[in-house]
Amino acid sequence: MDDGPIAGLTEKLRREIELIQQDERLYRSQPHHSLADQEARAKREVRILQIREKLRTLIERAKQRSNHGSVWYG
Repeated sequence: MDDGPIAGLTEKLRREIELIQQDERLYRSQPHHSLADQEARAKREVRILQIREKLRTLIERAKQRSNHGSVWYG
């Protein structure tokens, strides 16, 4: 995987996080929440965890790629 797809996916995830944060701000600004609102919030929380894991994977891949061609001198 080259840097282009990694950067593209990272940007896509960043935009998704922004949308989730907007939804969360709206949720918190309302005093009462329906069951559907609570379920949607629970889904957002799960999605945030999935995104965090995906970002960790992308960072690890990027680190491996940057270290793969390195030459270490002793």
